[in-house]
Amino acid sequence: MHALLQQLKQYAVSGWQHRWKAVAMAWLVCLGGWAYVYTLPDQFRTSTRIYADADIILSQLLSGIAVDSRPQSQVDLLQRTLLSRPNMERVATRTGLDMRANSASSREALLTNLASAVRIQAQTRNLFTITYTDTDPRMAHSVVQALLTLFMEQATANDRL
Repeated sequence: MHALLQQLKQYAVSGWQHRWKAVAMAWLVCLGGWAYVYTLPDQFRTSTRIYADADIILSQLLSGIAVDSRPQSQVDLLQRTLLSRPNMERVATRTGLDMRANSASSREALLTNLASAVRIQAQTRNLFTITYTDTDPRMAHSVVQALLTLFMEQATANDRL
């Protein structure tokens, strides 16, 4: 026990003698970390949750087709439907995202990137989350709002049929 106390006292004295080196090292690490964080681009993530009766919506979309009732297959189907090429063009037009494209090839790349950046995940069987990340907070919100509007338009159009 006495040896342990002697060793702790020795460590404390040694630490006290090198305290300024430790403070200088801590400042260097902090300054390096702050510089790294400062260089990171801003990213804004917007998400929304949709409660939808998956059975009704999917049965209307897939009338006459055999449906796999697993939640993951329902998310895949919802994602393919919502992130289809015509819907991505509508979202780009409604949000003004298409103004970022100068040529046909850049528009194609923009639509491809938009479709890959949108995430649709199932929270429960009938609760889905749509998420989009962009460097502009207004654009991130507009894209998610346009996708939500498209989903609601398609759901109400299917109800009328």
